Parts: sequence; C-alpha cells; structure tokens
Amino acid sequence: MRHSKLIYITRADGYLCMIDATKLDDDKKIKILEKAIEKFGKAYIAQKCGVSRQTIYRYLKREIQSIPNEFIQCVSNFLSIEELGDIVYGLRTVEVDENIVLSVIVKMKRDPNFRAFFLSLMNQFLGEYIQDASTSYVITKDDVDRFLNYVKATKSNITYKTIKNYFLKIIAELNYTLTAQRIKDYITKQMAISKGRAYHISKVLKLFIKEIIIPKNSSLGRELYNSFKTIKVEKEYSPEHLSLEDLKKIFNSIEHLGAKAFFLILAETGLRVGEVLNLRVEQIDFEHRIIHISKVSETKRAYISFLHESTAKWLKDVYLPYREEFVNKYEKKIRNININVEVWKKRLFPFSENDMRKTIKNAMWKILKREFRLYDLRSFFASYMLKQGVSPMIVNLLQGRAPPQQFQILQNHYFVVSDIELQQYYDKYAPRLL
Repeated sequence: MRHSKLIYITRADGYLCMIDATKLDDDKKIKILEKAIEKFGKAYIAQKCGVSRQTIYRYLKREIQSIPNEFIQCVSNFLSIEELGDIVYGLRTVEVDENIVLSVIVKMKRDPNFRAFFLSLMNQFLGEYIQDASTSYVITKDDVDRFLNYVKATKSNITYKTIKNYFLKIIAELNYTLTAQRIKDYITKQMAISKGRAYHISKVLKLFIKEIIIPKNSSLGRELYNSFKTIKVEKEYSPEHLSLEDLKKIFNSIEHLGAKAFFLILAETGLRVGEVLNLRVEQIDFEHRIIHISKVSETKRAYISFLHESTAKWLKDVYLPYREEFVNKYEKKIRNININVEVWKKRLFPFSENDMRKTIKNAMWKILKREFRLYDLRSFFASYMLKQGVSPMIVNLLQGRAPPQQFQILQNHYFVVSDIELQQYYDKYAPRLL
C-alpha cells in the first residue's frame, strides 16, 4: 500500500517548504489558509505572502475558485509540520508514543531489510535534521505551550501579549528550527529593517533558549544562547516635562469617568500603567487609603502605594458608583462574548483600555495641543517627589522600583522604614490633582 508523505520543496532562499501545493485540493488549501490566519491574522499573512487582505477574504469566501499554489506554499511556512500533517493527511503525531518508537528501533535491529528501508526514508525526508541534529533545535508544540505559560505566569499581561506576538512570528519565520547561524542571519536581517524590532526579537529568543532549551539540552542550549547578543538600542525618547497644573487641567478635561480615575491614580502614585490597569477592587483599602500591589519579580518590586484623602473620597463616592452601574449594565453582554465575567467584575477598571487611552489623549490635545505617553506620568511622579527633597530610596519604594533582594538588605540592615512612615512621606510630598 502506498503511504502519503509530506513533500519538502527547497525554496530559493534556502529554506524548506513543508508541502507541495500542487497535490492539494481546494478544501485543504482553504484549511491551511484558515489555520495560518488563526495564528497570525490576515494582515500579517497578506504582507508576508504578497497579496492584499481583500484577496485573502475572497479566497476564504471562495469567490476566487483557484488559489495559486505559490501562495499556499508561502502560507504553509507559517504552520508546523504537525499542523500541516493534521490538515493534509489527517495524521495525529500525539498518538505516536515512546512505546511505538522503541518498537521501531527493536525491529530495525532485528530485521536488516526493515532497517535499510527505514533509514532510507529517514535520510530521504529527514536527512537535513539528522545531519544537523547536534547543532539545531526543532521547536515542538510542547515547547511553545511551556514557554507561553511561563511568560504568562511571570510577566504582566501587556508584556505577555507583546512577547507572545513576537515569539509566534519568530518561530514561524525560522521554520521552527533554531541553529546558531540561522539565528544570527535572522537578527541581522531584522536589524536592517528596524533596530527596535531586532532588540525585541533578540530578547525573546534569549528568554526562550534560557527557559526552555537549556534545561532540556544544556550544551546545545548554551551554544545557541552564546551565538548572538541582545541588540542594543539607544533610547531616543525622553520623558515629557510635565507640570502639576497641566495635569490638573487634563484631568478636569477627561470626559470618560473611568479614564478620569485611571489618569488620577497614575499621576498621583507613579505606578506602572499595567499595574494600575490590572488592579482589582479588593486591592484598594479605602479606609486606610492603601493600594496593595503585591507584585514581586526579579527586577520589580511593587510593594504598596497610597491615596490622598481627597482622592480616596472621590473614588469611593463618585467613581465606584459609576463603575458599579457600568458593570450591571454590561454584565449580560460580557457573558455572551465568552469572557470570564467573575474576573471582569473584580477589575477596578472594567472598561476598554483603548477607550480610556483615547479619551485621555483627547484631553491632552485639548490642553497641551500634543500628547505624551501615560508612562511619562511615572517619570513625573519621581521628578516631583525628588524636587520636594524626598530621598530617592523613598521614591523607589513608593514606585516599586527596588529589587526584592536589595529591598530586603536595606530594610534589615541600613534603611528601616515602616508602612506608616512611608505613607507620611506620600501624604506630605506626593502630587495632588484634587
């Protein structure tokens, strides 16, 4: 009986296509396109394969009956061999376990004819991988899942989304195979396009190799890790010079009450945008005017922050009733779009982040005739406190900037400050918009 096989075609750029599109029917071409769009989106696939998004839309709607083979071969490069196998041949690689692999090895040892047949197939279809096995690493679905789970558990939601977006595109463009030379060539190519992009790509690859490959294959992992350096990018952006009076005017001009509260907390605490955005109502102690961030990582320590008395009163009397009304109004609609309603209901800011940012930017343009990054409010807070004569260490503690180990050493041996004293510094020197 003749068995179907994935057919590898050498492309002009030296990489391998996983399929021969001339042997596919239209249904399978559509499934390949749908799977690639599910992973990377229409815009990305359209850009990489040289067609318009409208053309892709017409392919999916079957308004164009014949999909070009060259286009599908390009699209197939963004899928793993397992995904293509499932679509093209209905193969399920997860059904091949260790016992089957051992059985094949035993049969190869005992049966010379089978051994010759099997090795011939391996050389024909996997020769490149066998030859490069000691210097290359093939990324599996398990590797992808483990890495994304690690990032999700250790990074903020915004950082997780950024890394995920970069990572999935990187491994697709590298055909799920890492070698020292391929990584260097890839980063060099990205450098020519954008140093900023190359910087993010090099950081993501370093993190993946460190957390996933090195624990599995130490020698190969370290070879890959040391084969390239994290791209250095000179920071061209300088934080805006902001005055307290300008921030007060912007605050008073913000129309969206949720965005108003969001802006108020950012300006008066100097916390990171992601930290404020992800706050839950239960993290705010309105009686004692304390924000419990409770976040510790290798580079960040967000201990606790505080609210001014007037701010706590405004949030409690004005903002929370508005928020409660919003939650009650849209809870049913949220349930219908398959979002975890219980988690959503606990958020201090259950609104669309884009809507809040847009409203704040409109207020910036109205007052300043320009806009600045919300992250600049963090710089404003630090500068404002330092100008009041507050110790840099106090500022670092209030903004969660002291690393955990450094914080512990300072607290235990050199710099003892209680939560009450920290709040006293805040009450006396922190900026007030109300």
